[in-house]
Amino acid sequence: MEIGVGTILYEFAGVPLKASIQRIADFGIGYIDILAFGIFNPALFPVAEQRAIAKEMVKYGVKASSIVTCADGNLASNDPEEAKSTLRQLKLAALLIKELGGRQVMVGKGVGNIDFNLPREQAVKNVVSIMKEYCDWCLKYDIIVMLELEPEALYVCNGIEAMKMLLEEIGAPNLAANIDIGHLNILRSGPNDLECIKEKIIHVHISDNNGLAHTNCVIGEGNANINWYIEKLIEFGIDENARRFKNIAVAGIEVGEPGEYIKDPDFRLLKSYGHVLLNVPALRKGDLVLIRK
Repeated sequence: MEIGVGTILYEFAGVPLKASIQRIADFGIGYIDILAFGIFNPALFPVAEQRAIAKEMVKYGVKASSIVTCADGNLASNDPEEAKSTLRQLKLAALLIKELGGRQVMVGKGVGNIDFNLPREQAVKNVVSIMKEYCDWCLKYDIIVMLELEPEALYVCNGIEAMKMLLEEIGAPNLAANIDIGHLNILRSGPNDLECIKEKIIHVHISDNNGLAHTNCVIGEGNANINWYIEKLIEFGIDENARRFKNIAVAGIEVGEPGEYIKDPDFRLLKSYGHVLLNVPALRKGDLVLIRK
């Protein structure tokens, strides 16, 4: 499993994607999880600009490990127009990751939420329907779709059992799972709890918090036991899972709380990356070598 970083850190600092690529590469990090929502959503950029970003990534030797998309609107909605709009945004994210040379789309926001006058059973049914359609569409483009669970109760995918159910109900051959360590820390779900979905896990978010709130603090400043999860995921065969999907397993550092304005992204990445290098020995460190005189 390789180390990556999510561009969420730089978006929350007001740094556009093209400008953040070199800054990430300067840390020696070769994989990035692209953020595709919010005010800098690159999935809405003209194709020419997307291709210019792809050239920057080639120039600096950085690869797109995934695209993280949280469509405006609710994927679980009963409103056909809202569902149509969210599906369009997911498709734009998939087309962007293809332009950037990647193959993985991660669907965030708990894959939909329970709204007023929307029973959970109906919300799940709506999500399964729209995700089947999306996975079928992505299959034509050789795109892998990943689900991410959120620790808050009113999301559709709000825990490991909910993710297991969705993976089985959607049942697409190109459907897989992302695991966010900070989210599991809030849920008090240990790495052994992942055994029921272990064959579907191909990607990880390294995030941290105090176990009570979804803060995405600097890695090491919270109490999430990062190494505990990483070692177990490697034991569960995450690298083999990714190879089965013709991809590479990446653990992307994710720092930044939604709505936060970050003034010091490079410093936060430096501290987070340093903590991971020192405390998670099972992760590959790219080209790091020990030079002896």
